[in-house]
Amino acid sequence: MAGVEELAVHLTALSDVALASLLAARPDLIAPPSPSLTSLAARAGARPSVERALTDLDAPALDVARAVLVTGSQDPAALAAALGADEEAVAVRLEQLTRLCLLTAAGPVGGLVEALRPGPGAVSATGTSASSAPAPGAAASRASPAAAPAPGAEALPALSRGPDPAELDVQDAAAVADQCARAAEELVRLTSALLAEWGREGAPILRSGGVGARALARTAQALDLEPATAATLIELTASAGLLGLDAEGEAWVPARPAVDWARAELPERWARLAAAWAGSARTPWLVGTRSDDGSLRPVLGDDVEAPWARRLRRRILMLLQALPEGAAATPTWVRAALTHARPRRPVPAGAVTAVLAEAELLGATGGGSLTRPGRVLALSLTRASDEPPARTQADAALLEALEAALARDLPTPVETLLVQSDLTAVVPGRPAPVLAELLERAGAVESRGGALTVRFTAESVRGALDAGLSADELVEALERFTPGPLPSALTVLIDDVARRHG
Repeated sequence: MAGVEELAVHLTALSDVALASLLAARPDLIAPPSPSLTSLAARAGARPSVERALTDLDAPALDVARAVLVTGSQDPAALAAALGADEEAVAVRLEQLTRLCLLTAAGPVGGLVEALRPGPGAVSATGTSASSAPAPGAAASRASPAAAPAPGAEALPALSRGPDPAELDVQDAAAVADQCARAAEELVRLTSALLAEWGREGAPILRSGGVGARALARTAQALDLEPATAATLIELTASAGLLGLDAEGEAWVPARPAVDWARAELPERWARLAAAWAGSARTPWLVGTRSDDGSLRPVLGDDVEAPWARRLRRRILMLLQALPEGAAATPTWVRAALTHARPRRPVPAGAVTAVLAEAELLGATGGGSLTRPGRVLALSLTRASDEPPARTQADAALLEALEAALARDLPTPVETLLVQSDLTAVVPGRPAPVLAELLERAGAVESRGGALTVRFTAESVRGALDAGLSADELVEALERFTPGPLPSALTVLIDDVARRHG
């Protein structure tokens, strides 16, 4: 085992670049600054710092580290034979462990031995139990390059393998693009509806912070959403800077940027939400659960902030980006892959499923497959640091790339409205913005998807009149998009509602 002096010698032999790389990989060694390399070696070899380093290692690296402790060898060929693994793969992990100063020529550091100490009865390279085996460093010095597997080394597990991407279903690119477009349109529509609802009546802040269950339930009912989805939408809208406090600081209301956001085109509005989500440290799926002190976590409350959530979103997007195009990842598969990548950094229960559901709501994934805009988002995170600052606007280049990616997937807007005599109307495709806004005011949506179906009712017509349209203006606005005159059933309904309006 490498003691403090041996590790200090190892650090002294490192180049400036290698030492800087070590400190970047193990940032806990930076603060407070160490007065000497001996002091740095004492911290780097101690178990607390080693445990932190192990949380960033994948399962194969941990397997190789355990094999070193059991066999007492650092020879790639001997360890590969003991693990039944590829020698090159073992050599890569040995180099990684050495680069992190968890292994030295004198042997593994003490913290590594303590953290991964083999259990009672484990067999070492000499065939004796782990409790009576000589120091791993001594055994390593006697290992020959062509050493055969040590007696008892067959008890070592084979090198761990993560879940196979070939197990996943693959979707057609056109189907993924269609799901992306629908999700993006619906998210922007719901965000607009949320801003309108909170513009009419803000969400009061609780004494303990956050927004109460009553305001959440009111919002969910107004938007026809489940409370959990409404909480996600509220958190996302706030992360994008579209919600803020009123002049008295007593309620959440639409913020000033929401005005410009509402005037922008769909891709621009969506891009702002997508960039905010990727950098968010919020955990809306925890809304309604109890915190450590037993209190309920409210939406927009402090207890819903968690830095690990930002890292988890980044890890999931980067994982999906590495899959073959169209591969549809499931929560079970993603959790297994994340666990394989970092076995000693467990993901909180339910978090993977929740983040994947957010990605679907956003349109970053479609049916589990990373979409074109989702891939742009993932690539931007690949180039970013592990800890991007929270609640900041993405740079203009990212927003522009997201807008362009979504625009490619959006179908051509349709300006045709087919009105039936039963007071239903169909838009055979994606409605143009002006038509969509008109139907949101004057009709009750019955279905969305490849086509939009609405029904005109007395209540929906009254809503259009409440918004400031007269009966003649409403008829004229609708006929602008119809191939012919409106059915008499609809014009009679409009006239009847208008006579009694007000």
